[in-house]
Amino acid sequence: MSLAVACRPLSAPKSLGWPSHGRIVCAWIERHCVYGEGDYFGQPVKLQRWQKQILYWLYEYNPITGERRFREALIEVPKGQGKTPLNGWIQLFELLGPPLFGPKGSPLIPVAAASFEQADLLFGDMKHACRESPTLRHHVDAYDTEIVVRNGPGRSYRVAAVAGTNDGQRPSSLGADELHEWLGPKERVHLVLVNGMSKRANSIAVNTTTPGSNLDTMAGRKHLYGYRVNAGEVDDPRFMFVHYGAADVYDLTDPEQLLQAVLAANPAAGTFLRTDDVVARFYQIPEFEFRRYHLGQWTRADESWLPPGAWEACQGDGPVALRPDLPAHAAVDMALKHDSVAVVVSQVQPDGRVAVVSKVWEPSGDTIDTHAVENHLRQLHRELNLLTVAYDPAYFQRSAEVLLDEGLPMAEFSQGAASMVPACQDAYRLICEGLVLHGGDPTLTDHVLSAAVRETDSGWRLSKGRSKRKIDACIAMVMALFLSQVPVLVEEGPNLW
Repeated sequence: MSLAVACRPLSAPKSLGWPSHGRIVCAWIERHCVYGEGDYFGQPVKLQRWQKQILYWLYEYNPITGERRFREALIEVPKGQGKTPLNGWIQLFELLGPPLFGPKGSPLIPVAAASFEQADLLFGDMKHACRESPTLRHHVDAYDTEIVVRNGPGRSYRVAAVAGTNDGQRPSSLGADELHEWLGPKERVHLVLVNGMSKRANSIAVNTTTPGSNLDTMAGRKHLYGYRVNAGEVDDPRFMFVHYGAADVYDLTDPEQLLQAVLAANPAAGTFLRTDDVVARFYQIPEFEFRRYHLGQWTRADESWLPPGAWEACQGDGPVALRPDLPAHAAVDMALKHDSVAVVVSQVQPDGRVAVVSKVWEPSGDTIDTHAVENHLRQLHRELNLLTVAYDPAYFQRSAEVLLDEGLPMAEFSQGAASMVPACQDAYRLICEGLVLHGGDPTLTDHVLSAAVRETDSGWRLSKGRSKRKIDACIAMVMALFLSQVPVLVEEGPNLW
């Protein structure tokens, strides 16, 4: 079988052309740190290429001010890559390495996880490195729960995510491991620790994790946020996100494609990670666990409406550009409060595929910026050959009347079962047959993949399911796709159903 797949991150920070202290950090780690528990115990660290790349990103700095580019990082990789030791070496550098960003003062470094047992894995790597390193052992005292710098200020200590135990600290750095396990009240511990870091100049929080199974968690929200930052949807220059994993386009029942998926997801494959052992795990554990632990994929509810990989197979090579000379249709999924608002435009391309482009507004508290939605529709009407703007009259009637008076082709599209059942089934057919084209927009993708099937007396339609995630862009897309297939309806007046 071929080993041709190159492992690159699914998502990584955009380059600003800024310099990096990465070379200094890599050299320090390889000179002073040794491996902890495992086959290489006590041997000098030899960083892999992907680990060096992360360090070069993490230690980029503003060439004018000298300040760090990033203040928080989320590093997602499959199980068994060495992400936990990497986090530990970063924390040791922050404790003992040269001051790259000005005086360190008194380094204070909590090393945290959801439990003491999990925190011991990260802290244990640091502790063993200090005790076994020919150089570090002379500069620190490594105890079971803390590492103390000799002849100077500075310490690192083990933390379990128990709410209420970490207020008042001012960490200079934070190492947080397996963030997907920080659930419920444990999320607040992370918030408290990170908030305390705002009191320290050039502090850094480094989160490492394997993907989880619930995007409605702190780790899930940070995962989605990271994709939006890297895609340019959110301007947050201080948040670094790196995700290694396999795209959901492989048929895992095919041994060749299974191997290719493992190679695509695991940056340590072919070095200390035995690829054949990982492949064998596919036949030993449930598929959703294999995807999460070994392919770096966030798993969703088993009630998902699309077959695995169907939506990903519809992604083009880049952002979708709609043509002003071709007919287009728009659909609005409006909310009154709490939910997001989505507008999706569909346009049949010359090759027969239906291109879809979305825009989503999040509510501000309980307030929806209805004027922003209206102005976006006006802009679409000016720039495109827009034949229809479909809306559910239950939420958008007043705005629709205003826009209709201005000449926009508004048309009612009730989101009852009579209209949504055939529309959902039509969207399913188009996606599964590869007749939809999208640009990989992370918000649209999240809404589409979060939708679930709900059976009705008239047939199945889409709902939020048990996850209660937002699916507004998916609903608007379903409406827009349906319009693209039945253009005759636009000649029959303002009420489509």
